[in-house]
This record gives sequence, structure tokens and C-alpha cells, in this order.
Amino acid sequence: MRLSRSKLTRWSLPIIALLMVLTVGTVLIGRAVNGSGEARLTGTDLGKTPAPDFTLTDQRGSAVTLSGFKSKTVVLTFIYTHCPDFCPLTAERLRAAYAQLPPARQEKVVMLAVTVDPARDTPAALQAFSAQHGLADNPNWYTLRGDQAALEQVWRAYGVDPGAMMTMNHAAMHDMTSTPAAPAGTLAHTNAVYLIDAKGRERVILTSVAEESSLVANLTALTD
Repeated sequence: MRLSRSKLTRWSLPIIALLMVLTVGTVLIGRAVNGSGEARLTGTDLGKTPAPDFTLTDQRGSAVTLSGFKSKTVVLTFIYTHCPDFCPLTAERLRAAYAQLPPARQEKVVMLAVTVDPARDTPAALQAFSAQHGLADNPNWYTLRGDQAALEQVWRAYGVDPGAMMTMNHAAMHDMTSTPAAPAGTLAHTNAVYLIDAKGRERVILTSVAEESSLVANLTALTD
């Protein structure tokens, strides 16, 4: 049976309207699911514990407070400029991962590197370390120092044992079981990279040997 143009119009318009409703509904459902779901992250889950706050001084001589970066994703790690292995690797991985993010996501990320060797990590040493790893001109990169008391408080809060960190050697990067024992309550290995979300919560912890692709994926998820 052949339908006239008027009959075709009468049949087709409701069908088109129905398809439009279904399409819009699918988009809205997709947005609701994505909006309510948590970011899937690689690393050891830290249970969204509020990140302990601190105030230290960066390589530019400015005071930096962790809580001042709420609304941004924070990468927090611990370094010393005379480190032969973990710290240079961490800096390189962070630089490379950050470079892979589009500019809009880069603006939502800050990278904080707290010294564990304040006696030698002067502002000049921290600036030189930043320059050596292509981070000196990055406004979202901060190497941080302070007096011994302030730093010890940060180390304790994040389970970092500077003594263990500074006695690690190249072999430990390939055999984590060789990491020196740390006091009770500290991390098994202190080449820690914390990811803190825009609400100031600890999300996961990685180590400097984590692939930069994991960092990129995590930072992308946390800046959605």
C-alpha cells in the first residue's frame, strides 16, 4: 500500500519526536551516572581521608599552604636535591605527566615537592633542581622547605621517614623489598606520591616508579 505524503508526515513526526525524547533522555541519564560516580584511580586507596594541612615556603620565597589549593588537584611528594635516583625520577615523571594534560586540566593541578633535607636544600638548590628537570618556569610546581620543626610535622603527618628515604639506593627502585625498615607508622617505602582531590581529600598513593601513564590517567580523572 502506498501512503500519501500527508499520511507519511502524520506517521513520521511522532516517531521523530519519540526518537528525540529517547536521545535526550539517554544523554541526561549518562550525565547523571557520570556526575554521581567516583573517579576510578590507580594506586593504593587512601579512603578520602582529609589531607593534613601545612604551611611551608616555596623556592620563590612565598608562603604556600596546602589548604589554599582547594578546588585543585594536588600532587604531593617528598624530595631532596642530592638524591641520586628516586627524586630525579619523580620530578621527570611529574613533568612528563603534566605536559600530557591539556591546558584546561593543567590549570586544575598543582605539584608540591617537600624537602626531607632542609640543611642542603636551600632556595637556590631547590631552584636549580627545578630548572634541571624542566620545571622552573611551571607556575604550578612548588618545591617546599621550612624550619626543622615545621618539616617534621609534615613528615609525620604523611608517614615519611627521611632517614630511610635518603639511604635508598638504585637497587631499591627495582626491588622494593630491599627498602630499609622504617619506624612504626611510616610507609613501607618513602618515595611517596600522594594525589589529593579538589575537596582536600587523600585519594591514592603511588611511588616514583609508577608509570607516567598512571599519573596522567589519575590526574585526568580527578580534574573532570
